[in-house]
Amino acid sequence: MDTMSEITQPIKVNANALVTNSKGEILLMRLKKGPFAGALCIPGGGVQIGELSHEAAKREVLEETGIDVTSPFVPYGFCELMNEEINQHKIVMLLHAKAEGVPKETEEGYASWMLYEDAEKELLAFAKEAIRIYNDKNVHFKLTHAQVDIRQHPSKL
Repeated sequence: MDTMSEITQPIKVNANALVTNSKGEILLMRLKKGPFAGALCIPGGGVQIGELSHEAAKREVLEETGIDVTSPFVPYGFCELMNEEINQHKIVMLLHAKAEGVPKETEEGYASWMLYEDAEKELLAFAKEAIRIYNDKNVHFKLTHAQVDIRQHPSKL
């Protein structure tokens, strides 16, 4: 399938963060809006012009969860997300950092620290794969076509 002719939106570059605490919990957010509302995801978003990926990750974590990460963000991989049905193509830098603190609700979602085992069934495929490659020491994954689609959201199955 020739996907180049089907995606009309520009490629977006994102930085998403896998933030862990001293208890082995992961900072997750239950999304409030968009096609994946209600699902759990790791914080992150678009890299702005003139911004480096670690700066974007720090900004997005603070905006989306209220956690001000002071430890370094260390890149551990990247992923490619592409889906013609939702007209989306993203390249996502994945970064890890350690932090503590009390997450807060923001306009993006409800943030909380969770153990992977408790969150697994509600994680978006993207977040699940981002955590998997971190744990497995891999550096790349891709989700294409229906793997990115809302029909893959656990609550929609």
